[in-house]
Amino acid sequence: MKAIQKSFLAATGAVLALTLAACGGGGGSESSGGGAAKNGAKADTRDPYAVLKAAKAKVAKQNSYKTKRLAKDSEGHERVEYAFSREPDLTDKKSWDYPREPKKNGLDNYDQMVGTEDALFTRNAGLADGRWLRTDVKDKAAEKEATRKGEIQKRAEGELPNWLGVLGASKGVTKVGEEKVGGKPAAHFKGTVVLDELEKYKGDAMRDWLRESFVKERRKRGHDKVDVDVWIGRDDLPLKAQESGKDSKGPRDTTEEYTDYGVDPKIQVPALKDSITLDQFAQESYDKGPSSGGAKG
Repeated sequence: MKAIQKSFLAATGAVLALTLAACGGGGGSESSGGGAAKNGAKADTRDPYAVLKAAKAKVAKQNSYKTKRLAKDSEGHERVEYAFSREPDLTDKKSWDYPREPKKNGLDNYDQMVGTEDALFTRNAGLADGRWLRTDVKDKAAEKEATRKGEIQKRAEGELPNWLGVLGASKGVTKVGEEKVGGKPAAHFKGTVVLDELEKYKGDAMRDWLRESFVKERRKRGHDKVDVDVWIGRDDLPLKAQESGKDSKGPRDTTEEYTDYGVDPKIQVPALKDSITLDQFAQESYDKGPSSGGAKG
């Protein structure tokens, strides 16, 4: 039984991370100001912090968007595709893991998680014969209240709320210039987030618990500072963001691209008949005998 639970937890270790993570900001959007650009469009003369604040507010109001994420470090790289909607409450995460050394447990490198307000569904080709494993939400009322208060946020929003917050809380953020992302014009902003300074920050760019979480996670990786870049479109919606840092094992870079703001992501929720709970999976494996754990390897 313990072996079964270990396999299940390995495949669903990001369950809480999918739904409980960073918190985005609130407030209204600010309009661009200034003279005219070369192409006739109105030039944005706001300082970087005003643009970041406007972007943070605009992102927090979006009912949905999609994220493509690529993370690289000394151990390999991972691709992730996130999609979510606030109403209805849905999340979807697809991930592909490419370690430098082949996995020894025989599990497939592709995982998918689909979350609703009632349950979280996960699947991996090497576990439970590729069926959906279901974890039911035990206290939906408490989670809804925490969401309403802004105390939790869908992990499927990616790192975007974090990065907008830490840049807004950091010194020396600059505008690099105007560039194109996916064929769309965007302003490129860059800053260095010094963890010692962020730890002492007491402003309103990000909530204390989110700031503390960001610092703790980076310190665990061995960082004392990270560089963050964001590319923000003319409508104050970010199109791309990146975090770069270096630890004792080498560089670590994470890049995310954002699309489909406000568009229905059309997340497909697995049917209950196509899923199995941990208890059911454990009982099924037990009935089959000690030679069957439901997982490869």
